[in-house]
Amino acid sequence: MADPKGRHGFGVAPLSPDFLTELFQDPLDPGYADAAARRAQGRTRPPWQRRGLRSLTLITLVLVGMLLGVACRHVLAEEPDRTRARAELVERIHQREAEVERLREISDGLRDDVSRLRDLALDDSDVRRLRELEALTGLARVTGDGVVVQVADGPPVLNPTSGEMVTDPESRILDQDLQRITNTLWASGAEAIAINNHRLTATSTIRNASGAILVDYVPVAGPYEVVAIGPGDLEDRFAASETAALMRMLADRYGISYNLRSERDLVLPASGEPKLHYAKPMETAPAAPSPAPSGGD
Repeated sequence: MADPKGRHGFGVAPLSPDFLTELFQDPLDPGYADAAARRAQGRTRPPWQRRGLRSLTLITLVLVGMLLGVACRHVLAEEPDRTRARAELVERIHQREAEVERLREISDGLRDDVSRLRDLALDDSDVRRLRELEALTGLARVTGDGVVVQVADGPPVLNPTSGEMVTDPESRILDQDLQRITNTLWASGAEAIAINNHRLTATSTIRNASGAILVDYVPVAGPYEVVAIGPGDLEDRFAASETAALMRMLADRYGISYNLRSERDLVLPASGEPKLHYAKPMETAPAAPSPAPSGGD
C-alpha cells in the first residue's frame, strides 16, 4: 500500500482533471504573456517619446565615453612620472650598492693591516693558533676541495589572467631550502660554507623578508650557490641525505634547478666582523638597613 503522505511525511494532493485540461489548453506561462504585452505597449509609444529615450541613451553613452577618455588620459599623463621615479630609485640603489662595496673594500684593507700588525706582535705558535681559529669561525679566507650545491627557481610560466611570464610559487627556492642545504652540509662534515660568496659563521641567519632571501640581512638572488669545503666524501654524504632527495623531488615535480658537483681548489672569502654580545653581572642592590633592636628598661 502506498504511503499517502509521501517519503518525507508531507501530504501530496492528487491532480484534478480540470488542472490537466487547463495545462493543455494554455501551455504558455503567464509571465511570457505579460512580457510580450509590455513589448507591444512599448511599440505603441508616441514617436517623440521613443526619440527621447534614444537621445537619453546616446547622451549617457557619450558621457561614459568622455569619463573613460579623461581617466585614460590621466593615467597616461602620470605614467612618465612613475617611470621617471622608478628609474631614479633604481639609480640611487645602484649608487648605494657601489658605496657599500667601496666601504667594504676599505674595511677589508684595514682588517688586513690590523692582522699584519697583530702577527708582528705575536710569536709563531700564537699566530698559527689564531689563524686556525679564524678559519674555523669564518673570520679568515680559506681554500680547499669541496662541493658546490646550485639551486634556482623553476622556469616562468604564462599567467592566463595578466598575460605576463611569472614564476609559480611552488617552483621558488625558499629560505628554508637554503637552511636545509647548509645544515645538511654542516652535518656531513663541511668545515666552511658560503652562499653566493657570503661566508657563514656560527651566528649567521638565513631568512625571508617580503619574498627576498637574506643571508645575515644581506639580500641574495638566484641562482643560489652553496659552496662548502670539507672531506673527500662530502659529495657522497650529501647526495645520500634527505635534503638531496627533497631537492631531486622538487626538481622533478616543480621544475626547480638543482645541481650537485665536487670541485677542487675552492676559495671562500672571510666574513665580516661579528657583533659579539657580552653578559654583564647585575649590580647588587644595597642591603636594607636592619631595624634597631628595641631595648627594655
